[in-house]
Amino acid sequence: MIAVSLYLGKYLNDHSPQRSARSALYSWGSKSVRPLMERICFQSRKVSIALTAADRSEGGRRLSGGMRDVRPLVSIVVVVFRDREELHEVAQSVFPHQSGEVELIVIDGGSGDGTVELLSSLNDQIDYWMSEPDEGIYDAMNKGVAASRGEYILHLNSGDRLIQVPLDTLRRCLEDDIDVACCGVLMDGKNVYVPKTGFPMKIANWWHHQGTFYRRSSHLGYDTGYRICGDFELNQRLVKAGASVRLFADIVAEHQNNGISMHPSGQKEIFRSIRLHFGAFYLPIAFLRLELSKLKWAIVRRLRAS
Repeated sequence: MIAVSLYLGKYLNDHSPQRSARSALYSWGSKSVRPLMERICFQSRKVSIALTAADRSEGGRRLSGGMRDVRPLVSIVVVVFRDREELHEVAQSVFPHQSGEVELIVIDGGSGDGTVELLSSLNDQIDYWMSEPDEGIYDAMNKGVAASRGEYILHLNSGDRLIQVPLDTLRRCLEDDIDVACCGVLMDGKNVYVPKTGFPMKIANWWHHQGTFYRRSSHLGYDTGYRICGDFELNQRLVKAGASVRLFADIVAEHQNNGISMHPSGQKEIFRSIRLHFGAFYLPIAFLRLELSKLKWAIVRRLRAS
C-alpha cells in the first residue's frame, strides 16, 4: 500500500496535463449555492459583452416569443463542438420527449462546420441555442446551466441518445427536495451503468452524467480547470456538501463509451479530485480500481476488434 502511495505521488507530480482534441471531449446538497450560480451567470454575461456580434449567434423558441408560462420540470442541455451530424442525431432523440415539462438547450462552441445553420433550421424545436467560442466542454456546460429554466438539469453530449425522461420520478424528487436523482445509462447498447452513492463515490464516478438529473437551484457549477473529469469533481463536491441523492433503476440514455477517462490526463484529474475532496488515504484504493477498469476496457477493445 505504501508503494502504491509513493507511485501515485510521483504520478501526480510528474505527469503534465495533455489536452485532448476539443471535439473528442464534447462527445462524451448545499443550499447556499445561489451566489455560485449568480457568479456563473455573471461571468457568462461578462464574456458575452466582450464578444462581437460575429462571435455569437443565438436562437430558439424562447427568442421568438415562445417563452413558457410555467417553469419546465427538466432542462436537457446538449453541448457540441464541430460535430454537426451527431448533434442532429442527439436532438432527434430528444424531440419526441419534449413537452411543457421538458425543454431543450443547445450550447455550441463556435463551430464552423454548419452547426449554426442546423440550429437555425431547428429554431421552432429547440427552446434556446447559443453558439460562441468557449474555454472547453465544462465552460459550455456552465453556460447551459445558466441558460436553463428547468427544476432539474440533464446533460447530453454528441454520441448520446435520450431514451426516456422519468417525469413521475422527478416530480416526486421535487416534492421531497432531492438535489440529485441518479438513473441508469445503457453503455454501448448492451451494458447498464448502475449508479451508486456513499463510499463508492469517494474513489470513482458512479453518477453517470447522461443519467444524472441535477437540481438547478443546488447546482455548484463545473470547475473549468478540469478538461476531462469535471463531472466527477462536481459530483464529489456535491457528496462532500451533503447533497440529498436518490438512485433509480430507470435507464434514461444511451452512451457510447470512448474510454477517454482512462487517458493519462483523465486519470490525473480523477486522483486530483479525490485528494482535494477526500484526502490521500483514498488514492491507493482508487488507483487499484482504476487499473482494473483499464484492464477491463482493454479486453473490451480487443473483443470488439476480433
